Amino acid sequence: MTYILDTNICIYWLKGNKNIEAKALEVGLETLSISFITLCELYFGAYKS
Repeated sequence: MTYILDTNICIYWLKGNKNIEAKALEVGLETLSISFITLCELYFGAYKS
């Protein structure tokens, strides 16, 4: 099973949310992915900050 992370989850994880990190490690990092739109939103947010 593959889990697609949305932008908010990625941001919370990048900010150090331990619950998200624990769940990601529980399901396995190889099962996680993000959409191209999420990638663009993360780049845009980083560029604007």
